[in-house]
Amino acid sequence: MNPIDVIRIATKSFSERKLRAVLTIIGIAIGPLALVMISSVTQGYSKYIVTQIESLGQNLIAVFPSGDYDLTQQDLDFMRSIPGVARAEPFYSTQGRIKIGAEEKDIYIYALPIDFLLQAVSNLEIKGGSIPGPTETVKVVVGYNIAYDENGNSVYRLGDVISITVMRIESGGKVKFKRVSVIISGIFDKYGGAMFLNPDDTIFMNLDAGEKLIGMKKWSGILILVEDSSLVENIATYLRNTYRNSVEIVSFLAIARIASSITNAVNFMTFAASLAAFAVAIAGVAATMITSVIERTKEIGVMKALGFTDRQVLTLILTESLLMSILGGIIGISLGVIGAYALASRGLTISSGTAVITINAHPEINAVLIARTALLTMFVGVIGGLFPAYRAAKIPPAVALRYE
Repeated sequence: MNPIDVIRIATKSFSERKLRAVLTIIGIAIGPLALVMISSVTQGYSKYIVTQIESLGQNLIAVFPSGDYDLTQQDLDFMRSIPGVARAEPFYSTQGRIKIGAEEKDIYIYALPIDFLLQAVSNLEIKGGSIPGPTETVKVVVGYNIAYDENGNSVYRLGDVISITVMRIESGGKVKFKRVSVIISGIFDKYGGAMFLNPDDTIFMNLDAGEKLIGMKKWSGILILVEDSSLVENIATYLRNTYRNSVEIVSFLAIARIASSITNAVNFMTFAASLAAFAVAIAGVAATMITSVIERTKEIGVMKALGFTDRQVLTLILTESLLMSILGGIIGISLGVIGAYALASRGLTISSGTAVITINAHPEINAVLIARTALLTMFVGVIGGLFPAYRAAKIPPAVALRYE
């Protein structure tokens, strides 16, 4: 009996038991659907987050004051003197609000040497205009989402004046608001949200502007650019040992590694949870094939009487269960891909206080995921049909022919 005859006979048995076959195929499809949809979405967001953290600069270390400690010029000089440090610059950061038409938009404000920002953050480019000179306190560079609306239409142009309502937290936790006007000197190209810095919704100005224009007196932190990423961990450890609890040290390379390890754990848990669906599918296939074998006992006896060997009967039953798994796999993977894009299209919103970042990432659907899912689905068919096939192959012809 050639393979085509085996497939033809197996397909014929489906048509005779349509409802049972359809329900079994649906049960099988749940496993690949869940695995493809959930795994691809988590991997897509994981890859996006790690990439964004790394793009902020694997050679970048941020130092923030902790408690009552204030960073001073002495700290800056010390950090610049550490071997392996290419450059260190202080910065001010706060939040503000600007008016766009009849609506108001919350934005971030960073005051720092803008040329240092371009040096430290990869893929951040000027779309139009230029960065202001060191003495130009009223000129700024704005992010893409400030200059353009959601449809890409220009809202602010080069040379336009923006009025900003700036929020400042003074000693004792008292919040004060100040209105300042700045001139757009440059516009950044679209970058995408990141964990520490969201350039698209940020206005960047020179360091002096933070003090003279906004009135900030204490540095929000110091950014350190290391010569080589291999030195980041040693320098970060040295700073922690030197300052103890006086400052907080943030290494973006370390954050990327932590994020990667967390996402790997999430991917493993997703895979393990999906295995439960496959286990149920194995039970479903086994139940269906056992019932099928019992119902076809006399038919199997006739086949054996006509000369079918135990191996041929075994192959026939396994082919039936394998075909159901293949059909379930095709349906499940297809629906999983559609579901992954539908789920990812909603975006992931991360909020902290008044800061809100929405991440939109495509699901990571690749050949490895599809191949792994397909193999698992076929494994379901083989394991689920193995015992029923063995049982069918061992039915004595004489007993089968007398079975009612």
